[in-house]
Amino acid sequence: MRPNDTLKNLRPLIQKENSESNELEQFQNEVLRPILKLQHEIFQIEWSRNPVFEILQSIENPILQRSKLANLLSKTPGLVHRYIGMIIGLFSEEEFQFYLRNKNAVDKRIKELLITRLLSY
Repeated sequence: MRPNDTLKNLRPLIQKENSESNELEQFQNEVLRPILKLQHEIFQIEWSRNPVFEILQSIENPILQRSKLANLLSKTPGLVHRYIGMIIGLFSEEEFQFYLRNKNAVDKRIKELLITRLLSY
């Protein structure tokens, strides 16, 4: 049995806007964003091992940088799956069930959040 409350209590609190949102947006804001923040240092270590990081750092145009990173992630599914695994491993059982029902949409949101986070280093 997974310690669901313990997993949720590990996550940092993130300031959220009070707005009406759909289920996926709520999941992104209440689950994904806190987990990505929690895993920030782990992502940073993993990302710094990738030689592409230095190349991306040298690109001054943020739009081009984002495009190159998105292209890299789409052409390197193993890399994306590694990051997704680092995130879904911290889901509660209920969150994992939601993920399974909405896998494609959640994976897309994870990739977008990852790109933003990786470019912020």
